[in-house]
Amino acid sequence: MASSLSLRSRQGVLNSGSGDPNNKSKTHVENISDVSEDKQKRKTGSFIRKYCMFCLLSSIVLMFFFFSTNLSVTHDEVDSEVSKKLAPMGTIVYGAKSKGNDTDKLVAQAINAGFRHIATGGFHFEYNEPGVGIGWKETDVPRNELYLQTLFVAKSVNNYGVQNCKIEGCPPSPDLSIEEQVHLSIKSSLHNLQTTYIDSVLVHNFRAKLQKYEDTITAWKVLESYVDRGIIRHLGIVSVHDRDYLIKLHNETRVKPSIIQNRFHGNRGYDVELRPLFKDLDMSNQLFWILTGSAGGKVRNNNVITEIAQRQGVSNQVLFYSFIIVCLGGTPLIGSKTAQHLEEDVTSLLRKPLIWNDADFEAVATVINKNLIKNKL
Repeated sequence: MASSLSLRSRQGVLNSGSGDPNNKSKTHVENISDVSEDKQKRKTGSFIRKYCMFCLLSSIVLMFFFFSTNLSVTHDEVDSEVSKKLAPMGTIVYGAKSKGNDTDKLVAQAINAGFRHIATGGFHFEYNEPGVGIGWKETDVPRNELYLQTLFVAKSVNNYGVQNCKIEGCPPSPDLSIEEQVHLSIKSSLHNLQTTYIDSVLVHNFRAKLQKYEDTITAWKVLESYVDRGIIRHLGIVSVHDRDYLIKLHNETRVKPSIIQNRFHGNRGYDVELRPLFKDLDMSNQLFWILTGSAGGKVRNNNVITEIAQRQGVSNQVLFYSFIIVCLGGTPLIGSKTAQHLEEDVTSLLRKPLIWNDADFEAVATVINKNLIKNKL
């Protein structure tokens, strides 16, 4: 048994080596082939690793270039991109003054008709600011497509009222400083308008009675802090017909006034001499009392205006609003209460604006005040 195993072992050795004369050569060739294949694999692996490293480094360089380029974008450019998504100031403004308990319904009606810029007031006894918030929320128009404007009214100014303040801290203490009044007013307006930001806040003055300039500047600096935080977009002022006051305000503020809202009235010369300044200071000129002030009666009952309005296919009132926009570059505050009038306003002032010729412009201007011819765009 042992010799049999020994014989088989020897035969196995012989069969693996000297038993096949070509076996040794084959084994040598196979070994060389294995080495060559191994070298090729190592080369391929090395190439893949280098390629992957190249791709990684290229990606890092590209990412660095991308982020360094984007980080160089200025704050103004970022603000510009953001502002593109928000509503601009309107060509026409729906004025919510003196609408009382119907404010919500009338604001919703105006928005549904096509108005997108709504003007209200916070601590002002003739406005129902919460009604504006309820009104716009009743529509399907998203917040960013609306331009909501309100007022800051200091307690020393006529028209001051606290009926709109429904938050903690109201009614306010009579001892609040100007700064504290501003903070409370903005907090209240955000609550009433059901929004996280306000498109514009105007510092209110009553007719020709300006509050002290020092108080205006104090309030303005607080309002600027809200602009810095994105809570307010634009600032403006109401009822200023004093050239020096406006220039001083523009020069001494960091956030420049974007809006000047004045009465369109004969006792202020219809701002004929100030309108070029508004343009120079890049201020949108909002006008109120257009039909209820000194020009209103002339517009409604004048044969010249009636003839031009009939030729244009609109009412005398809409013709005059168009005159304000197209010929003077102003922005009228409109307070129409009926769906028919709102539709006429939007159609003839926004969708299909009237076309004016020089003769019609001069005819209408002469009816109101011939000096308005100086303001022709």
